[in-house]
Amino acid sequence: MCAGEAGTVPAALTAYDRQRRRRSQAVARASFRTGRFGQQLRHPAAVALRDTLLRLTPARASLRAMARYADWQPPTAP
Repeated sequence: MCAGEAGTVPAALTAYDRQRRRRSQAVARASFRTGRFGQQLRHPAAVALRDTLLRLTPARASLRAMARYADWQPPTAP
């Protein structure tokens, strides 16, 4: 972005932020939701149930859920 037509470093950073903000916020929200899933559980039975459900989740389903974040191409410079 700095080598492009933005002109100044602040303008280049603004353009870069505009291109990446929506995706980076979506990744942050997904991370928050994933981290929140069952992390507050304290009862051993509830923890065991959560762990069992995660273990039984098919690998394909987990990979499909992550694919939208892993399958990413950086923006092209102007």
